[in-house]
Amino acid sequence: MCVVIERVKRMKKTDKYFIYSFMVALIILLITSKNSFLYIFNDWVDANAFFTVGKSMFHGIIPYKDLFEQKGPLLYLIYGLGYIISNKTFHGVFLLEVVSFTIFLYFVHKIFNMYFDKKNSLILLSFVSILITVSHFFVQGGSCEEFCLPFFAASLYYYLKHFKKGELTNKEILINGIIAGCILMTKYSLLGFWIGFCIFLSIYYLMKKKYKKLILFCFIFLLGMLIPFLIGVIYFLINDGLKEFIDVYFRLNMTAYTNVENYGIIKKIFEILKYISKELMEEKILIILPILALLTKEKDRIFRLSLVGLIFMTTLFIFFGLKSYIYYHLPIYLMTIVIALIFIAPILKKYTVAVFELFIISILLLAFKFPYYMEYMKNTKEDYVQYKYAEYINKYENPTLLNMGFLDIGVYTISGIVPNTRFFEVQNFDYNKFKDNLDEMQKYVQNKEVKFIVFAQIEKYAQPPKYIFDNYKQVYKDNYTFENNVYTSYLFELKEIV
Repeated sequence: MCVVIERVKRMKKTDKYFIYSFMVALIILLITSKNSFLYIFNDWVDANAFFTVGKSMFHGIIPYKDLFEQKGPLLYLIYGLGYIISNKTFHGVFLLEVVSFTIFLYFVHKIFNMYFDKKNSLILLSFVSILITVSHFFVQGGSCEEFCLPFFAASLYYYLKHFKKGELTNKEILINGIIAGCILMTKYSLLGFWIGFCIFLSIYYLMKKKYKKLILFCFIFLLGMLIPFLIGVIYFLINDGLKEFIDVYFRLNMTAYTNVENYGIIKKIFEILKYISKELMEEKILIILPILALLTKEKDRIFRLSLVGLIFMTTLFIFFGLKSYIYYHLPIYLMTIVIALIFIAPILKKYTVAVFELFIISILLLAFKFPYYMEYMKNTKEDYVQYKYAEYINKYENPTLLNMGFLDIGVYTISGIVPNTRFFEVQNFDYNKFKDNLDEMQKYVQNKEVKFIVFAQIEKYAQPPKYIFDNYKQVYKDNYTFENNVYTSYLFELKEIV
């Protein structure tokens, strides 16, 4: 025992803060992520879709080419590693989630350490972790945006460090370039922050007439950004899937997945600004931030306005396609919380430590609400139709499955089935912009390419298409609850199944 105590005493402060971040991440995510061991199943359709593609990658199936989904390959790799850890649950994903959130909190702590004393920065760290995970932007855990939080926190730290403690070293510039490259290979619409990062630092170098440093900065950053991209390109080249990767991940996302069409440049800019103004009204802190920035000391004003600019650039690119899902807001929410706390730091320092701590603790208590889905902790397998369908399907040897009508509801996950068709779910594309998804699914059914079909109803009066009944018989029809809405699902079996 004495040896253990002595080792703890000799432990580096960095290690202690990392362990503290890990403990906060583990405790908070056990409650707020449906991937955790306290929940029987995460029925969020996006997480199941990512898991299906990640799982398939480790079965030799190439994303985009052999299996159609439109997020970035790095996200699928993360979920694939989760599958390796636990192949029919999200527990492996949860462990990776904890690691990711630990890194995120560690960098948030490093940010707070520049503005607050160590004790209060730790209090603030718990405050931020709760605010992030209990917000409805967190969804149910495991979103693409959540796994990108460490990247946002790390680069925000380096940006602040540049102005607070001195210019970034070449190594730190390279790290930020690599981070931007990882974002490019995860969800490139989140790159607005790093575009702002480069613009504002370039302006700084120009103002200081450091032209050589500016050129070096651009070269090293782009070099770092190329590293993750080229690794991905090599993977797809080796597997003869580069064309599909470019076509689906970049071209199709830019055309079929947006609500912007037939707009001239002026109208497009106007529509984007109008859309952002709507988002500003929902994220009212984004309106307050510029006011806080202007109230600060004269020498800090330009720097602090640049932080508002970073949030604006992030928001601009996230909503560039004039499309919004609730989880899109998560990185913006993170940045507004952290930057708002930085803005009010000079004000709080005018008060005594006791008053400051009372202020933070009171906010912490107010923030400690719980997600609406906590009630699902008491659920058992019997509460999910996915388990019933998987149990029935797995009675047969080498079953094949097609998820129709909706995104992946999770039967692939629980049954362990790897899709044998390129289109395995219904994507959020307008049919008139991209017909292949539904048209190819109809061919799979008519050609009897799968033994089982799960049809999930997403519209109140939607019914399975009549052509399914030509070759398949209905086995089950069940209601299920997803995000507090009641849906109807069907399980069909091939009539001549063997």
